[in-house]
Amino acid sequence: GGATKAGAHVAPGDTYTYTWRVLEKDGPTPSDPHCLTYLYYSAADPVKDTNSGLVGPLLVCKMGSLRSDNIQVQVEKEFFLLFTIFDENLSWYLEENIEATFSDLSAVDAEDEDFQESNRMHAINGYMYENLPGLEMCRGDNISWHLLALGTETDIHGIYFQGNTVNLGGMTRDTISLFPHTTTTAYMQPDQAGKFEVGCQTMKHYVSGMKHTYTVETCDHSKADEIQFGAIRTYYIAAEEVEWDYSPDRSWELGKHNITQHEHESPGHIFVSSGEDRIGSKYKKVVYREYTDGQFTEPKKRSAEEEHLEIMGPFIRAEVGKSILIIFKNKASQPYSIYAHGVHVVNLDGGTEIRGTLPGGINTYQWNVPERSGPGSNDPDCLTWAYYSKEDVMKDMYSGLVGPLLTCRKGILNNKGLRKDIAREFALLFLVFDENVSWYLDNNIENYIHKDPSAINITEEFEESNKIHAINGKIYGNLHGLIMTEGEKTNWYLLGLGNEVDMHTVHFHAQSFLYKVSAVYITKYKAT
Repeated sequence: GGATKAGAHVAPGDTYTYTWRVLEKDGPTPSDPHCLTYLYYSAADPVKDTNSGLVGPLLVCKMGSLRSDNIQVQVEKEFFLLFTIFDENLSWYLEENIEATFSDLSAVDAEDEDFQESNRMHAINGYMYENLPGLEMCRGDNISWHLLALGTETDIHGIYFQGNTVNLGGMTRDTISLFPHTTTTAYMQPDQAGKFEVGCQTMKHYVSGMKHTYTVETCDHSKADEIQFGAIRTYYIAAEEVEWDYSPDRSWELGKHNITQHEHESPGHIFVSSGEDRIGSKYKKVVYREYTDGQFTEPKKRSAEEEHLEIMGPFIRAEVGKSILIIFKNKASQPYSIYAHGVHVVNLDGGTEIRGTLPGGINTYQWNVPERSGPGSNDPDCLTWAYYSKEDVMKDMYSGLVGPLLTCRKGILNNKGLRKDIAREFALLFLVFDENVSWYLDNNIENYIHKDPSAINITEEFEESNKIHAINGKIYGNLHGLIMTEGEKTNWYLLGLGNEVDMHTVHFHAQSFLYKVSAVYITKYKAT
């Protein structure tokens, strides 16, 4: 190999001065934010060095974007958040940390899987479980968020800002995707005071501590005005338990794999066949369903255009400046709620926590749609968000509670709440439903394997059989209702939730589609 460059390795106790030239080509383009977010880190041994802690943020800004104190002009505060799973097993200091923690070193097996997992810290700026200090701002301030990621293939992050939205290149978002060694810049002008979560929505990361709170206060100089909201659209929605069949018809699955006699030879066998140690394709689940009124006796029948929603709850739609009122009845056996991304969630009791609804109870939830919840300058006419239960986000979602929410520009919806500008619309949820995490796992073992759950041998194969790779809760060609006519203007709303395995590339066979507004690209794939 070639000669090692000076500064590639700086010995302990030595000093080296690095000079980084920032050329015009390294700076933001006209369509970029004023400052681009980059990483700097030690590269003597990039894996060990970064897992030992050597990493930091670098901003490259447009000429004239910084004040004399190196803070961005027209920005009151800027925050830098590093999302990574620090793997202390790969740190230079693993042995030193073991010695400092354990008196009996012979009792420590550094190769033990549980020990290694305990050393993988799902952190933001090196802190977990709401221990990160300093995320305070004033209502109406211009905030610059600089998001960074390190790590490996498990560092698939969906960064969620509860309570407020951000502007990402002219697009309105409250969730931003980050992958290892990627960075992004987003701007926020918070209009809602309170204490809110910021964290990773990848389920394993979330429950492992990759979440903190940011605080928005109403200060003397606060610029955000009180907003008056117009007409309220009311929805009557219940959470109810059902028997759900992910694959009621195996003909497409078996035909696709040329299986004529031996069904066990199909790749789908592990997911849809029941037996001594498999539940099969049917599971008890809980779903959101719409009713005609607050008596909750007459379910609202789904139209042919809504058939494709399947496991998801009903479409909820509203224009900017309007309000949504959800009359929610919990007809299930667990406490549940209904919570939405993107909108201003109004807590009618004046608190900041999302109120749960006990079994048999009825609650009212209000969502306002301010300007910052609607489409940005580079967005389509309607934005897609998800709504779900927030009592136990992971268990509730895998149990089935999720649905699509649309926020649209003014004038897009008719008086029935339907879009006037398109002929068809379809919402697709790409999610590996992990039934091992469902509230109803024990119930499903009893009902479909006919065994005491405590007597079941929980093997890797059993757990894998309960991870259902579904679109709208259906697999192997069982999703129906995706019907349109040639030439019809059709909108697709794509939702991605779940865990590290939920890295999906959506392919529309034989068709292309348009996305973005300011610059239009033609493609057949869209990653969610």
